[in-house]
Amino acid sequence: MDKNFMYGNCPTSTQTLLFNEIILGRTEVYDTTKHNCWAFCKSTDIRNGITLSLGNLCGGYPFPFCGHIFRSSECAYLCGEFSLDAPLNKVIQQNLMDEPNAFVQKKVIKKANMEHVRQDWAEIRLQWMLYVVWCKCIGNLEFRELLLSVPSDAVIIEDSTNNHGATATLWGAKNKELKRCRWEKKKEVCAQHQGLKKNALKLLVSEECGKINNVGCFIGENNLGKILKMCQIALIHHVSPPIDYALLKEKKIYLLGKVLTFNE
Repeated sequence: MDKNFMYGNCPTSTQTLLFNEIILGRTEVYDTTKHNCWAFCKSTDIRNGITLSLGNLCGGYPFPFCGHIFRSSECAYLCGEFSLDAPLNKVIQQNLMDEPNAFVQKKVIKKANMEHVRQDWAEIRLQWMLYVVWCKCIGNLEFRELLLSVPSDAVIIEDSTNNHGATATLWGAKNKELKRCRWEKKKEVCAQHQGLKKNALKLLVSEECGKINNVGCFIGENNLGKILKMCQIALIHHVSPPIDYALLKEKKIYLLGKVLTFNE
């Protein structure tokens, strides 16, 4: 890919208009009967033949990031939480990068080191996530193609209905009515195809549940969904998303003992 596109200049004022309707940090209500909502949750979610493995925990999309290869965007994001210039934080980051399982990174390594997370993390996390996901887009062809395979008019949503964590509606949005409808469909499919092997049944359930979309409203900030949409728009128009590099530089973010300059 052309370097000017990969690490393209910051959007001009005209290009920035492309992102004006997307406001990070604001709670939204997405009416699925009025908008083309494309929600993802598990790596096995399927819609229109597209496997929606868009989540940060999904494997299979390694990418170069700040001079290192990361297995997942979750790992790169978590390293930001521990990005202080301190020996112990460097060790924590290395432990995160050495662990191949993103779920273990989040639920075990991060949880065990919560007292070492940056105190100003809430000020940084949205822009850091945007930077991480954008690097994943430009650094992995398969992920880039997956994001571009989602319709350009789609509202991309991380479905966090089953997530009860503190940041469930920070990164995603919930729709309990849709969850109930899909649960009923799952029971129906399982009852009708009891002879199917487990993996085949799972695939069929994903396909059939993926056909049910125009039910209820998603409510939440949905910042990951918004970030993915911003990256999709940037890819379509061959510009960079409006990442606040000034903020990221000001906050002095360290990765394995080296301060990031964001000049690459």
